[in-house]
Amino acid sequence: MNYYEILYVVNPNHSKDQISEIIGEVSKHIKSKKHAVVDHNFWEKKQLAYPVNKHKYGNYILLNTEFKNSDFVNEFKVFLNLHKEVLKYIIIKLDGKPVAPAEEVPSEVEEKKEEEN
Repeated sequence: MNYYEILYVVNPNHSKDQISEIIGEVSKHIKSKKHAVVDHNFWEKKQLAYPVNKHKYGNYILLNTEFKNSDFVNEFKVFLNLHKEVLKYIIIKLDGKPVAPAEEVPSEVEEKKEEEN
């Protein structure tokens, strides 16, 4: 199995509902080709390092995937290039399966652990 981390930036003028639709479209495309989505998260709206299509900001989305074959990467690049809402993207091949983000531990639990030690 090949694991990839994909960070893509979409139009900054979209609402959370529109971003959810875009995330759904990307996930649907991957699943329709018999590959798996490990994790798909909307980060937040951030300032870009340089203007892209006259936009100074962009909505960042992180996608961790599992592709059964590496040939799908080129097909996925074409999909992202043709998707009108995606401004930029980067695809990084991972050595192993990505770890799901750890849930935040409430400070009360941390304090109890420190008291026990």
